[in-house]
Amino acid sequence: ELAMQLQPAKDCLRAMGALVLSKEGYEADDILGTLAAMAEKKDVMTYIVTGDRDSLQLITEKTNVVLATNTEPILFDTAAFTEKYGVLPSQFVDVKALMGDSSDNIPGVAGVGEKTATDLISRFGSIDYIYENLDSLDIKAGIKAKLEAGKEQAFFSRWLGTICKEAPILNDINAYINRETDQTAVA
Repeated sequence: ELAMQLQPAKDCLRAMGALVLSKEGYEADDILGTLAAMAEKKDVMTYIVTGDRDSLQLITEKTNVVLATNTEPILFDTAAFTEKYGVLPSQFVDVKALMGDSSDNIPGVAGVGEKTATDLISRFGSIDYIYENLDSLDIKAGIKAKLEAGKEQAFFSRWLGTICKEAPILNDINAYINRETDQTAVA
């Protein structure tokens, strides 16, 4: 039923003056990430309104995420994100690489949960650093064994969870300004 509603929704948005973007082989997150990166290069403040926590990795000094929840929306800038999650937004994908995310089919490292993943990334910065220095880091033997066994999964999971910021879409940010509403089509 949802698929049948997509084209009428796109037609309605176009009539309201919105530009509808899609690119085969890229998810909506990738297009949002690309647009946010374009805006940042032009020193434009961007707000991404979404219910998808994956977009939190896109937070920068010029990009905030307004996360829709079942109650009130939550505005995340770098400070709010770091306070809530204990890592920087740019490290969020490394946390997910370790803990996984079943809703996005990201396997993560077997036996590593959110608390452990967050602790590791907050202490060591990235999965790159962890794996380059695994033998010398202060990590419990059991966790270290899980990390060793799950190394390939960790890097694969990070690749899966990383939002593309270079989708091949029109590179002129001015092309994305809303147009006037087509009153006839909307009616």
